[in-house]
Amino acid sequence: MRSVAAALWIACVAAWPAAAQSLPEEPISIAGGHVIVGAEITATIAPDDPGFFNYTSYEFSALRNLRMGVSAELRANDHVQLLTEVRLDQGRVLEAYGLFVRVRPWPARRFDIQLGRIPPTFGAMTRTVYGSSNMLIGQPLAYQYLLSLRSDALPATNDDLLRMRGRGWLSNFPVGNTAAAPGLPIVNTSRWDTGVQAHGITGKFEWTGSVSAGSLSDPRFRDNNSRRHYAGRVVARPTPALAFGTSASRGAWLNRNIDDAIAGINSGDRSRQIAYGGDVEYSAGPVLIRGEAIRSTWTLPPIATLRLTEPLVATSVLVEGRYKIAPGLYVAARGDCVDFSRITGAQGPSTWEARTWRVESGVGYSVTRNIQVKGSWQRNDRNGGRIRRDSIFSGQVLYWF
Repeated sequence: MRSVAAALWIACVAAWPAAAQSLPEEPISIAGGHVIVGAEITATIAPDDPGFFNYTSYEFSALRNLRMGVSAELRANDHVQLLTEVRLDQGRVLEAYGLFVRVRPWPARRFDIQLGRIPPTFGAMTRTVYGSSNMLIGQPLAYQYLLSLRSDALPATNDDLLRMRGRGWLSNFPVGNTAAAPGLPIVNTSRWDTGVQAHGITGKFEWTGSVSAGSLSDPRFRDNNSRRHYAGRVVARPTPALAFGTSASRGAWLNRNIDDAIAGINSGDRSRQIAYGGDVEYSAGPVLIRGEAIRSTWTLPPIATLRLTEPLVATSVLVEGRYKIAPGLYVAARGDCVDFSRITGAQGPSTWEARTWRVESGVGYSVTRNIQVKGSWQRNDRNGGRIRRDSIFSGQVLYWF
């Protein structure tokens, strides 16, 4: 099956240059520019990932996917626009990824308010983990790798948590929903949150603030705990080649079913996810370099014999770069890791989640302006879980307009 899929993928790559002459190259304008439609199709192929390093909250590998997305913008006038993006993953997960109204009170000023299922506020990489914006094929660990934590289930003891180290693709706990299910990433980019967002640009500074229903790890279409998620981001661009960003997020991350399971304990004051991030980007000629660090904490309510006096902490660091070696051809590499705070179990102190490292390198080539092929090699390592390391080769074809 893998050889057949690979042959089909190669055949598509070979055939696309000829077919590209008849494919749209720009977003389609309808009704005199009042409706703008664009699309992106991404086909990614790779071997099985037995360590589940690349699994997402949708329970499939980010390296084995056929993604089709259609975006549309309805421009009622200079003040109001309706924007939507619908995505189909794996041929079975169909979702309105984004659906929001954008209001520009003063069209001459660079300020807008967005209401609905809004784009992410936190982090530099939230807009670059998919498709043509991603210089490689895999996603940064902080934005994809599943931890053992779940919004609908809790450990009853420290050892319950330690037993799930490196098991984020299918973790289970005795409090709340006891069925095994995927955990949460630090930053979830599989879906967008629902709420209101303000965005503006003043001189060399760009700022964004939002109030929404879910949390950084668990964006929601519908609220699951009657508490709000607050996020903010500021980017400074002192020169055209250099940008510095900082992000912050605070929200309740536990489902309301936990309140029922631990009646008598006010989990609302305890179940917070608080995250801070800093990032930098530098570009000059053929060189593009990005770096980002994120620190996230999760507080858990005191239940049974679970007595965590300090929040659980996860810290991620990544550096990635791209170099264009010829027109349409580039090489890229990324290194990132996620580390965790320590708790004490029956066997002594240990990090509450397995430390994980990832190195990925690859090459990309633009067949035409809007058709691109990529190939990459990825190495994953962690100090826990059933499978602690693997190496994966992957390929990808992208078309967008």
